[in-house]
Amino acid sequence: MMFLGREVNMSTTEKLAKFVVESKFDSYPEEASSQIKKSILDGIGTCLESTIRPIGRIISEFTEELGGNSDSRLLGSGIETSAVNAAFANGVLTHGADYDDSGKGFGHTACVLMPTVLALGEQYKLSGKAIMDAFTVGFEVGSKVGLNIGADHYERGWHKTSTMGALGGAAAASRILDLSVDETRAALGIATSTASGVRANFGYMTKPYHPGNSARGGIVSAMLAKKGFSANPSSIEGRHGYFAVFGDQQANLDGVTENLGNPLAICNAIRIKPWPCCAGTHAALTCLEEINAETKINPDDITEVEVLISQEPLEIAPNMWDPQTGFNGKFSLWYVIAAYLLDNKLDINSFSDRKVLRSKAQDLIGRINIKQHNDFAHLPPRAIESARFNEISIKMNDGTVLSHRVEIGRHLEGEDVKTKFRDNARLAGLSKSQIERLIGLIDNLEDVEDVTSIVDASIANVATGID
Repeated sequence: MMFLGREVNMSTTEKLAKFVVESKFDSYPEEASSQIKKSILDGIGTCLESTIRPIGRIISEFTEELGGNSDSRLLGSGIETSAVNAAFANGVLTHGADYDDSGKGFGHTACVLMPTVLALGEQYKLSGKAIMDAFTVGFEVGSKVGLNIGADHYERGWHKTSTMGALGGAAAASRILDLSVDETRAALGIATSTASGVRANFGYMTKPYHPGNSARGGIVSAMLAKKGFSANPSSIEGRHGYFAVFGDQQANLDGVTENLGNPLAICNAIRIKPWPCCAGTHAALTCLEEINAETKINPDDITEVEVLISQEPLEIAPNMWDPQTGFNGKFSLWYVIAAYLLDNKLDINSFSDRKVLRSKAQDLIGRINIKQHNDFAHLPPRAIESARFNEISIKMNDGTVLSHRVEIGRHLEGEDVKTKFRDNARLAGLSKSQIERLIGLIDNLEDVEDVTSIVDASIANVATGID
């Protein structure tokens, strides 16, 4: 069909719905199952870590005030509430420290899909295999849309985790609630009207609100659709629909359903963060690590740090050049570089208000000059979307210049993922036996008969508040 001179595929929403409903997963290839498991494990860990921070206190109090049926629980605290409320709270907390994973095309993955499938999984006493299936179709929908919406989507200020997450969460919930194709089309349609989240809130607690809202909205969309609540069956591709509103000239609607599930989008798609801050800072941190491995740097001897990147500095995600809080610092490439140079490391303790506002950090921030590389100046977003290098030159008092470039930040694999999980879970008050039980349950997720056992093992006996 032609519309305004462009070919419009009027079956995108239906094709996605059929994939959600009809896909069979008798077994998973290792490159898929390993990604699902490490995303869920890391997500549980980052959720637990957030429970001991101010955002955890706020969300716990808010959830208790909401009340609700005791169908599902918050990880860490064990607060009982409805699946909708639990998905929201656990989604916010999973993203609470910006320490959670990222998935190709989807944005942050676990903070939307893990709370969705665990909340419903606990309510309906589902198997580990059932939530793996739901996680897979949710990621497929969110990732395929995200990879084809176009770079302009993010550049205009939309937060992809939230906008893609709305559809991915609805797909996962639809699978769990056993919706028909028509009902799933309706759920996706409802979700197109819950998609939201603007980048202006990066560096504040409202950024973690985004995935919590998507997880909650995904379940609500599926529950309403199951009861006969209607939505435009062509809500993704139709006139004034999702792609028309969120996409632009770069959007490729046909690409959404091309090779759907073949191979699965989840295969080799998940990256686990080594640092609790915006992923847009991780190339710089990797670069500094590699410089530091060769030459120990005295920050008092630095005259200037020049950082060349592909984007205009104020357009990057970590663009807060004058951070005033710990949350701000997570989204300040300036502060992250300064903190690493001052402390020779970066960890969860680097992002307190006190650390960000210390005079040495503020002074060094003033000596950091971040610029767009000349080769990328004046290019449109689509031409620089995949270029995420950092080229750093550290100029010293004696005239020495230490220069290095990396193309992409490092991420965790294998046992390092479990070490990170152990550290986060321990902070939240879980015992060693609980931690090892959780690792075992997730390692053998396809054999878990009732995922309530995962939630049981995620309830802390002791927690210590951290500012």
